[in-house]
Amino acid sequence: MGFGADFQGRDSHDALLQIQDTEIKLLENMRSCLQKRIDGDRKYLHNLTSFVQQAMRMEETEYHEYCSVFKAWQTVIRGTEQLVELLQFSVDGLTTKVMERLISLLSDKKSARKSYEDERNRLEKEFTRIKDEVQRNKLEYTKLVEKVRLERAKYEDVTAKGNRGKIDSAKQSYLQASVKLHRIHNKYILSLCELKSHQEHYKNKTLPYFLDHHQANQEILVQQCKGFLEEFQNLTKSTTKEHIDAYASIENAVFHINPETEYMGEFAKKYKTEPFQPITIEFDSKILNDYQGTLVANKLAVDDFTMEALTHQKSSLQDEIDSCKKQLQEMETEKSDYADRIQTLRQQTSLTDLEEAEFIQKRKKFEELKKRIAELESNMGTKSDLYRLISDPLTKLGDNSPSNALDIPDISPSDTLSMNSLDQAPERQNSRLNVLKNIKKINPFKRDKTGIENGQRDEGVLTNYEQQSPQPGFASRDSGFATGSPTVVKKLEDEEWFHGVLPREEVQRLLAHDGDFLVRESKNKRTNETQYVLSAYWQGYRHFIIQLQEGGWRFEGSSFPTIPELVNHQYRSGTAVTNKSGTILSNPILRESWELRNDDIALETKIGNGNFGEVFKGVYKRTSEVVAVKTCKDTLSEEQRKKFLMEGRILKQYDHPNIVMFIGIAAQRQPVMIIMEYVSGGALLSFLRKEGKKQSRLKAAQMCVDAACGMAYLSEKGCIHRDLAARNCLVGDQNVVKISDFGMSREEEEYTVSDGMKQIPIKWTAPEALNFGKYTTACDVWSYGILMWEIFSNGQTPYPGWTNAIARESVEQGYRMPAPAGTPDSLYQLMLKCWDANAQTRITFSDLHKKLKDLVARPPKAENWS
Repeated sequence: MGFGADFQGRDSHDALLQIQDTEIKLLENMRSCLQKRIDGDRKYLHNLTSFVQQAMRMEETEYHEYCSVFKAWQTVIRGTEQLVELLQFSVDGLTTKVMERLISLLSDKKSARKSYEDERNRLEKEFTRIKDEVQRNKLEYTKLVEKVRLERAKYEDVTAKGNRGKIDSAKQSYLQASVKLHRIHNKYILSLCELKSHQEHYKNKTLPYFLDHHQANQEILVQQCKGFLEEFQNLTKSTTKEHIDAYASIENAVFHINPETEYMGEFAKKYKTEPFQPITIEFDSKILNDYQGTLVANKLAVDDFTMEALTHQKSSLQDEIDSCKKQLQEMETEKSDYADRIQTLRQQTSLTDLEEAEFIQKRKKFEELKKRIAELESNMGTKSDLYRLISDPLTKLGDNSPSNALDIPDISPSDTLSMNSLDQAPERQNSRLNVLKNIKKINPFKRDKTGIENGQRDEGVLTNYEQQSPQPGFASRDSGFATGSPTVVKKLEDEEWFHGVLPREEVQRLLAHDGDFLVRESKNKRTNETQYVLSAYWQGYRHFIIQLQEGGWRFEGSSFPTIPELVNHQYRSGTAVTNKSGTILSNPILRESWELRNDDIALETKIGNGNFGEVFKGVYKRTSEVVAVKTCKDTLSEEQRKKFLMEGRILKQYDHPNIVMFIGIAAQRQPVMIIMEYVSGGALLSFLRKEGKKQSRLKAAQMCVDAACGMAYLSEKGCIHRDLAARNCLVGDQNVVKISDFGMSREEEEYTVSDGMKQIPIKWTAPEALNFGKYTTACDVWSYGILMWEIFSNGQTPYPGWTNAIARESVEQGYRMPAPAGTPDSLYQLMLKCWDANAQTRITFSDLHKKLKDLVARPPKAENWS
């Protein structure tokens, strides 16, 4: 019994999603409870009681009875109740070990859930696409059969009448229709074959292996749940009889968690569905009922109309099959290596923390490979079936000429030739387009980046090579690099592996495997001079300053006139960069598509100042698009430059109509720039102060809806903005509000400030963040309440006339600002919910958005919204 065999149906799919949602909620509840336990430093017994109470708030669902982790957790709660007045914990171990593992596990659980849903949707979408293709071919086939019948009748009619003026025209029309018919005939048969083969492989391999892979992932996560609870149990264990008795029950419950049977008991019995039911796939012979010609149902037409196309298709399929075989061989070897190591670790009686982490990681990769191999084998099987369908009649034909497609005696070879050449030009054009589509866009920001070094180019040095043109960037030692004359070079900044002023810390995020390398620009901290660095990974991170001497650029060996020629030689020769390091360059790390060239950005009008530099209106030359450009001063510290780039790194992940759109980052040289969409209305605060009095309360409320929609999206993505205010929102077309300025944002569920409170906007910040420096999305909700107040006060400063200190102290004592004049009471009540002193009971962005939408759609009759 397993997912692959028993959970192929839609009901099983829904049940798998729901039980994962239940488990995620369970883990979130466990995390909240554990935090309560850790916080028991000063009020230990009080917080321990709160721990139990929090756990009891977990709402039971029908799926909990199938979850052994939940049952074990209930035992933990019962044991904790017995130990309230006995236990004394050391929170250090819980903080550094248990909490980190649980947060990581929760993140993995959410990722696994999303991955399962996305992958299942992708597989079903592909199957539907192939089915739809068969139906489209069938409809077109039916139409063409009728057209051929009519054109043949016209041709026979004019031939019988001897009307020579119309015979050629009728014959040509008949020929054209017949060519199209023969081709759609083959296309229909091939699509039927593809669907039949795809369905068979989908049922027997792709879908079962995908589901088994998901089951394995879930079992791994359950194993990690078990490990977390074992760690919890070990850290909280004591030696008294009371402690031993209480913890014996917890230990027993945790011990009986069995990942391999977690989903195979009552859960499987209740939600098991029938395996995937194949659909009937047959050639619709009725299409040819009124057809007179050489086409035969369920048989490929191998004739003078189709011979060339079939030959090309056969060759193309053979290439694809060979490629699949090569990939399979590589993956099977990799899978075998993982299997051997997993077996070795399983045979050990006990594992260290590092070995346990290695075991989990290798099993994840092993299960991923099994799934990928199954899908690739299915894909290759379908291609093989198509290949045989085409190859068999071609082999049988041998060196003989193909038969005539039409039984008309007076068709000359030139007629057929002219018909076969009808689509030659489009085929050539499509081939050219495919080549263009495969040209790789480049960008150095391949992974997360949070900073950039303040390096400034030495123009005297750059003159040495920037006027030349190096070979194209490379992807392998034998192709795309180091071809042609070594004297034909281009500028260093045009090389795909040159990452501009990306700092050392961010470069190291990109280098993961031995042989990975790139070149970056840096600055000598002592002399402040520009220098160029080869960064590589070889048994650790390596950074080699490229030396400029009289003979040119070098490491240890020969000098070269330009840096591209030096790196070209080092890569092509396969020799070590330095004898001491032994570093070999084998895999250039290329720039990604969203990094833009500085030369492609034209700055025009200054439109404001940011935290790190000036903001301009500009033009992205390649698309002629008007953009907003944030620049970074080169006088800033390294830490400030990292924070500047973090905004771009965060923004590029989001795509929402109420979030300002990210376009790219230009970092090939100073100044570094973040490029975003240009929002014509400017800052919301300025708009409110100029136009606020002119708009109705309903329009003001719609602005609140827009902001809530954007913040609900960010909250769902795990982003804490930390600086939500009218000054950091923009107004677009039709007064749509967009969230902007992510300079203080963090991609964490909780963030603790460690660098003081200098930049904290006191009047917009939640009390818990001011007092403890801990930020959550609930803190953003507080700030959103202040934003609503700003919108309805037409841009007034919150707590008018008060200093930051007075406002902070008053809020701590329970004061809340009154509603701005004319604010509907239903909206003011939402502001008060945002300003709930208890962050845990504070309204969420999801609820805020829903309530605001409902109010805007149906304003209360008793309130004036005009």
